Amino acid sequence: MSQTSGENLADVPPSPLPLPAVAWRAWGVLGLVFAMHALDAADVWLMGAVLEPVRSELGLDELEAGWLSTALLLGAAIGGPIIGYLSDRLRRPRVLALAFAGWSLAAVATGLARSSDQIQAARTAAGAGGAATTVIALTLLADLFPRRARGRAFSVLFLAVPVGAVLGRLLAAEVATAAGWQAAFLAVGAPGIPLALFALLIPDPVRGTGEPAPASRLILHDRQGPSPSDYVDLMVNSSFNYAIFGMTAASFAIAGLAYWSPPWLMACGLAASRAEQVAGLILLSAAIAGLTAGGLVADGIAPARSRRLFLVPALAMFAAAAGLLATAYGPNPVAVEVGLLPAEAAMFFVVPIGFTILAGVTMPNMRGVAFGAAISAGHLLGDLWSPTLMGWVIDTCARDDTLATGLGRVLAVIGAVPVARPGHDPENLVAGWLALLPAPLLAGAVLLAGVRHLPRELALMIAKLRATPASR
Repeated sequence: MSQTSGENLADVPPSPLPLPAVAWRAWGVLGLVFAMHALDAADVWLMGAVLEPVRSELGLDELEAGWLSTALLLGAAIGGPIIGYLSDRLRRPRVLALAFAGWSLAAVATGLARSSDQIQAARTAAGAGGAATTVIALTLLADLFPRRARGRAFSVLFLAVPVGAVLGRLLAAEVATAAGWQAAFLAVGAPGIPLALFALLIPDPVRGTGEPAPASRLILHDRQGPSPSDYVDLMVNSSFNYAIFGMTAASFAIAGLAYWSPPWLMACGLAASRAEQVAGLILLSAAIAGLTAGGLVADGIAPARSRRLFLVPALAMFAAAAGLLATAYGPNPVAVEVGLLPAEAAMFFVVPIGFTILAGVTMPNMRGVAFGAAISAGHLLGDLWSPTLMGWVIDTCARDDTLATGLGRVLAVIGAVPVARPGHDPENLVAGWLALLPAPLLAGAVLLAGVRHLPRELALMIAKLRATPASR
């Protein structure tokens, strides 16, 4: 199959339906999983807002308090691929109901915890349940929405994160203040049980519905399931790997910025409370703008030129790197805000496009594993480490022994010098900011490398889906 013919086959829109004509059941499922994802995000942001009273009441030391977020990410990294594997083989509404009921019980258990071990276990379970819910939701949306509307469906799902962030902050401000942090976790977790029951009522379409392949072939592939060789093929699929590593690098950068933006703004002269508010507003605005644009672009360019699904986000990540560099040397809070908002938006922009690529090159009966692998990589190789790594650079590059070395002289030349905030030891925030710079540059390079592979691998998936599955 030639490159040209492969591109034509992959780029044929499989459905004449415009987005408003999507079946009502698809919108219903999107609404349900949006609500689930929003509650999961609210739980995450709620913990960040009430961490100090949780730490005080349960007697957690600094390490134990830090492990609360680590346990959540580890649970998500482990639970996502496992549940994804099961969702490729079982009825997805049942798996979704079970996963989200588990998340609900874990959120409630967080509020009922009375020791460090109990709350760590609850956070790990909450991370696994939340990630599993996201994985199953993505597979359902990939089947319920036609290919030309898939990117927008994915972006709506991920827009639940900023909605949940606002909800979590409101719960912290209202419920936790009035009745304690325990009541706030009970309030966010309890609605999960009725939502899990509603999940039992949603349809489970044949895997691959909406793809340009005969229904009879889709049913055969769905019933037979993937073989071990299919998993090997997926692991060596260039577009699959480039999309995952591009999103992982973006996740690394987003997490580092989310954690260290408030100290950076404080170093520029903002008061602590104001810096937290501004950093949070920038992050939420960037998420909304980037995710929305990513979904629109994914559906707008995919039918015409599939190569641009890699090219456009690659250029966005290079632009994000330029924004970070400008922010590192911003002379005042306004300059930092002006550079930070588009940089973070560009990183969120990659997410719906990346999952659109994964859905396009992965056989429908393997998408649970594919999406689970993407979420796991994003945590294990991305947001799990970046805040800590930046903190290490910020502290190490402010020490006298480091400043006396050749590295210290280089840092001085480029303007990465320590500053002292009131009540803190000297910190080299510029060095920490610059340490984050390779992440968007790497993401851009990796995404750019996928340009030449995508048309062929999109066509290969469609051709394989149209063929009769090999007997085993």
